[in-house]
Amino acid sequence: MDTSATGEQTRPTHAGQLAVLAAVLSASAGAVHLGYAPHHLSEDWAHGWFFVLVGAAQIALAALVVARPRRWVWGSVVALNLAVLATWVVSRTVGLPVGPQALRSEAVGTPDLVCAVLEGALVLIAAAQLLFPERLARPVRDRIGTTAGIVALSVIAVVASAVMLTPAEVDAHGASGHTHDDGHATTVGLDGSTPCEQSGPAASPGQVATDAEGHSHRGPTAQKPLTEDERLTLADQQAKAREAALRYPTVADAEAAGYRMSVGFVPCIGAHYTNPILAIRFDPSRPSELLYDGTAPDSRIVGLSYLVFSPKGAPEGFAGPNDVWHQHNTNGGLCMKDNTVVGGEALDDAGCAARGGRKVALDSVWMLHDWVVPGWECGWGVFAGECPELGGRTGGSAWDPPATPTGADGLQALPN
Repeated sequence: MDTSATGEQTRPTHAGQLAVLAAVLSASAGAVHLGYAPHHLSEDWAHGWFFVLVGAAQIALAALVVARPRRWVWGSVVALNLAVLATWVVSRTVGLPVGPQALRSEAVGTPDLVCAVLEGALVLIAAAQLLFPERLARPVRDRIGTTAGIVALSVIAVVASAVMLTPAEVDAHGASGHTHDDGHATTVGLDGSTPCEQSGPAASPGQVATDAEGHSHRGPTAQKPLTEDERLTLADQQAKAREAALRYPTVADAEAAGYRMSVGFVPCIGAHYTNPILAIRFDPSRPSELLYDGTAPDSRIVGLSYLVFSPKGAPEGFAGPNDVWHQHNTNGGLCMKDNTVVGGEALDDAGCAARGGRKVALDSVWMLHDWVVPGWECGWGVFAGECPELGGRTGGSAWDPPATPTGADGLQALPN
């Protein structure tokens, strides 16, 4: 340790003590990022490598703040950790613009909070080193007390990060997945492995989501934040919807209540049974369509669909902005025969006529799926156009092996 000109041992400075604490905080945060990198690499390479690079940079800076505590080093500490904190805040509020959770807010987990606290403290220490170098260069008056405080804070940081790296925490983080802002877990990606994807292409253009640029794509639907009032209203509406679904557990129950098959079983969306009288207005407790895992009398309900006649545009449906309604009017609409869909929008007029039907553009009809049946909480969102867990065979049931993909959309593949 340096000594003064008189030979007396100098007291440590505030800057030196804080540099030691900053090194521990930076190394701890870096260790957590590196520890969770494998999980994120398994989801998305960009997300995973972000964790690797951030963790490596934080550990490198931990060494530099002690070995070479220069202004550029402290500036790098501020820039890196502010960038990481900003990325974290965006991912937990509006969602990042890229990756498997693009534009989808993620849940706040305990490891996230631990890293955020460590990084926030790092920014404060580094900013103090940059703004008050002369004041922090003064010797510490209470050497024992200050050292004890630095040691205590360092131990807390090391223990907290070590707990976050235990198998129980890492496995829990990996199993929990990410959640939409409506609280619905989204652990199902778009990688060809879901029963829906394995059963063939999307049922029709109306079933897939549309992004901000107007491009259609399958997969999870982006969720937007809800206000407190919207959340409370939505909870009440969904309770009524779930209660309605459970009133018709089988196809036989639906038919006894006046519903009639309008679409045979199609993977990803189920068999549709419609009561057109209920389509005059939106009522969560009175869905106009019920979705089943087949068309046999004992086929079980898997979800709801609200079909509403609304010439002026999409109806005011569920509370909040996440109930994105869709239509079936591409290429002249669906192929209909005796009020039953026998072909999708891809079918042309001649092909539809060959099936004994005619093309119908449902310009004033809007539809919304609602996956609220217990056991069918679908991983692409409660209002998603398709349920990834719902596979099977077109014209059969959810429990039949999928047919060899033909390239035709699910509705067009319906048997004559």
